[in-house]
Amino acid sequence: MRQLLVITVGMSLVLGVAPRTTVAQESAVQPVTRIYSDADGETHIEVVMMSVGRSNGFSGADTVHFYRYAADMNADWHPTPRRQFIVTLAGPGYEIETSDGSVAQLLPGSVLLLEDTDSTCRGHRARSLGGETLVMFVPIT
Repeated sequence: MRQLLVITVGMSLVLGVAPRTTVAQESAVQPVTRIYSDADGETHIEVVMMSVGRSNGFSGADTVHFYRYAADMNADWHPTPRRQFIVTLAGPGYEIETSDGSVAQLLPGSVLLLEDTDSTCRGHRARSLGGETLVMFVPIT
């Protein structure tokens, strides 16, 4: 219980919101940037809307990872090692590019769903937008 309280308070401080009871909102949606690969191994970006306050069909993660992208981060082409969400928490953000040439900027508050897990595809690459950026990785199944 103490760990949950620390995480709740810590996340509240990081996100800048006060802890409160979560209530499902039928009409609320969250835009999510999705990266996926097609049958030819080409990767693409699309924005999908996910309902807030209800299940979206993803199995829960056993753990989450917090990571700080360096100000000079410039990751080369790679597929994601597993399906996962990346939530941008703080900092200027980063941009991600897919093999079809599409680029998306992920600023604080952005949610990225990575599904380009095919090791034979080119994957995606990512670059910092000029400063350290705090993100949270949420593995899903």
